[in-house]
Amino acid sequence: MMTKKEARKQFREKRDAMDSSWQMKADDLILIQFQTVDFPFLEHVMSFYSIPEKKEVNSFLLTDYLHFRNPALQLAYPRMNADGNTMDAVLVSADEAFTDNEFGITEPIGNAIIGPEHLELVLVPLLAFDLQGHRVGYGKGYYDRFLAQVSEDCLKVGVSYFDPVERVGDADEFDIPLDLCITPGQVYVF
Repeated sequence: MMTKKEARKQFREKRDAMDSSWQMKADDLILIQFQTVDFPFLEHVMSFYSIPEKKEVNSFLLTDYLHFRNPALQLAYPRMNADGNTMDAVLVSADEAFTDNEFGITEPIGNAIIGPEHLELVLVPLLAFDLQGHRVGYGKGYYDRFLAQVSEDCLKVGVSYFDPVERVGDADEFDIPLDLCITPGQVYVF
């Protein structure tokens, strides 16, 4: 069993140790695993803007694939609200402008907000996850608060370069579990 704090430390170190060629190969393998999932027809998806400095999974490969499956797909990205505790899903177009917020997170600057209840799939960034589908994020709770608002049918899909830990011991009722987590070697279904 591992705490969230321990998992954050361990998996940040693992990410920091990755070289770029391994990361690119792992991104391709995650895409291959992603393509094996029999997703329903999707019209509204929220992704995240991968942060290269944090060595996050390349979400753009996954959203490009979803656009290939449905060219009319409406894609949203998260934007933190001024209250500092919540985020919105902002629909973006091909020519949408993005900017970095005060934390270095790239966000859309548009105003086309889509309610969480309208999303059919949310791609969720994470540092680690466990065999029960609990994710360990960066520790601010934005995604848990957001995911608590999506419909029951919305797929919550994590992506990770690494296999799960057995159990995150301090997961609580506010931690919203994933439905799937995709790694280079496997699709985990919860």
